[in-house]
Amino acid sequence: MPNRALLWVAAAALLLLQLAPPAMATRLPPDTRKIVQEIFPAGNVRLDGSVELPDHSFLLPLVPSVNPLRRFKADAVQKFPANAAEPDLIIYENGWAHIRTRKKGSTVTLAFPEDLPEATKKRLLTMKLPDDLIVPQGLMLPKSMKTIIGDLEIPIAEDVELMQPQFGKKADKVPTPAYQGAGTFAFVSIKDGTIILMDGKTFTKIAEFPTEGTPSSMVYVDGKLYIADQAKNRILLLDPQARKFLGQIDLPAGSAPRGIVALPNGKSIYVAFSGASQVGMIDVESGKLLFKIKVPIGPSRLAVTPDGTYVVALSVTAANLSVLTSYNQSSTGSVRTGSVPTGLVLHPTAKIAYVSNRMANTVSIIDLTNRTVLNTIKTGASPTGLAISASGDKLYVAHGRDNTIGIFDTKTLQKLNEVKLPLDVDFPHEICLSPDGKHLLISSQQTDTVGVLDTTTLEFTKQVQVGHTTQEVIWVPAG
Repeated sequence: MPNRALLWVAAAALLLLQLAPPAMATRLPPDTRKIVQEIFPAGNVRLDGSVELPDHSFLLPLVPSVNPLRRFKADAVQKFPANAAEPDLIIYENGWAHIRTRKKGSTVTLAFPEDLPEATKKRLLTMKLPDDLIVPQGLMLPKSMKTIIGDLEIPIAEDVELMQPQFGKKADKVPTPAYQGAGTFAFVSIKDGTIILMDGKTFTKIAEFPTEGTPSSMVYVDGKLYIADQAKNRILLLDPQARKFLGQIDLPAGSAPRGIVALPNGKSIYVAFSGASQVGMIDVESGKLLFKIKVPIGPSRLAVTPDGTYVVALSVTAANLSVLTSYNQSSTGSVRTGSVPTGLVLHPTAKIAYVSNRMANTVSIIDLTNRTVLNTIKTGASPTGLAISASGDKLYVAHGRDNTIGIFDTKTLQKLNEVKLPLDVDFPHEICLSPDGKHLLISSQQTDTVGVLDTTTLEFTKQVQVGHTTQEVIWVPAG
């Protein structure tokens, strides 16, 4: 009998082992694997479900805590940012997700994209990194994300240690963009309705194009200049290489387009409709107006953060800066600027905007994430155009009434230098740095001559007579 009892116990144990679910080894569902490979074709999908990317970052899988082995179809995904070619977060319809690692010095960490809906964030925090994850070297998670660690041994840090670099703190070094050869500078003459091209090496005028309208701003996308024409409610398309107009995009009557910018991926263009107090989003491929976002009265200038997360709209009439998100086409709020805000530029390494206040003789420094004024720089008389170095350490300010260029340290906020403009360049408006940072191009609202400042010697190497007063200037890459 004892032997028979032992046999029954052994048989029961064997049956339980057969019925018990196998220990979970992370295997991406085939449709999930297919989607992530379509979004990141150069990525290497590893056995633990993570994806190693060419820049040595990783997409780490998050597994749903409820029925993690159940396979739902993953036809649709949510991407954050929505318009990014390579998003930081992918959420699949079957409940899985991939989140991209970020490097801060020698530390690798995770962070949810800014403006991620709170309900989505809470759901993600109920998920887990897989138990068999090969933890990337140096990975450290913020305290707010400790719930996703599960049984893995991953160090925890206070959230503040892993935050995006803030103003006044040392930011990650950003390499200076390579000089792109024989590119051009494009100037806008609002008064004469003309677009002017200048050779980027010789600083000589090479062409001009009358628009028979009132061009106010322009942006370069995929070989074409998109020019906002305020008077005729349209966007003109100009090929700067072939030197001809390619057509136009008609906008709603009364929109009076002023500012215009493009997302870094070149798929969407945003236009400030000054007559309608809106910012419109246009699909580049179809030329269709897809969204309109309400902003305070009088939007004029636009800028976009380097990662494409935020589109910033400066409303001169309302003395207000609005912060819009590109992934859900909505406003996150706004912040007051100084009197008659005129110039706008964004910091290249942190989500900070600089706004020149023409009547207040100041520059406002604005935290875009929290929509607060961090500090104010006292400038010369009537600050207008702004430009910032690629590393973000120097801010160039055009002083319209003083006819000078002020150069400020963005960390100490102290003025480093001030350069007097030549006599034939009067009342500077917009300014633009060359890609190598060696020259600053300066438009002139009162004369037909533009200035070329050598940023190393702080001497004017050229004054170029272009035949028109000028207000706007941008860099147009070669090719």
